[in-house]
Amino acid sequence: MTSGVKMGQIEWAMWANEQAIVSSSIIILGGILGVAGFFKGWEIGIYAIIAGVLNTRENVSEILYETFELLWACVQELFLRFIMHLILCIPMCFILATIMGGISLFTTAMIYLVAAFKGEEWKPVGLEEKTESTAKKDAKSFRQPKMPPPRAPPSANQI
Repeated sequence: MTSGVKMGQIEWAMWANEQAIVSSSIIILGGILGVAGFFKGWEIGIYAIIAGVLNTRENVSEILYETFELLWACVQELFLRFIMHLILCIPMCFILATIMGGISLFTTAMIYLVAAFKGEEWKPVGLEEKTESTAKKDAKSFRQPKMPPPRAPPSANQI
């Protein structure tokens, strides 16, 4: 997730990702309440449901990558994630049903901002190139032992 993080340091970007998932569930619930409760401005509830669902979908990132590779490169930048989440949270602060989700998404944006200032960067998992030394380590396997290890004969005191 991050590069050069030492033991005991906080990985802010990872925390922001977890906060974004929690925010999405709060946003979806608030959106449902906003639409079902016929709040004034219930259209924001529909926006909140769509934003919450899109924020939790892993497939969205794959679709973005395939169709908008330049946009995907920008989304990888934590400062731009801060801006994106900040813009997403603004409409949710206009009705009572979605204000908690908006505040939660604002918190997510602030954590992304801290991660950007700390110099963390997002790297996709599983796309690392294998070097020759890691390929040899992966190919090496241990065989199951055929005989039990030798044991000392029991002494008269143990019997």
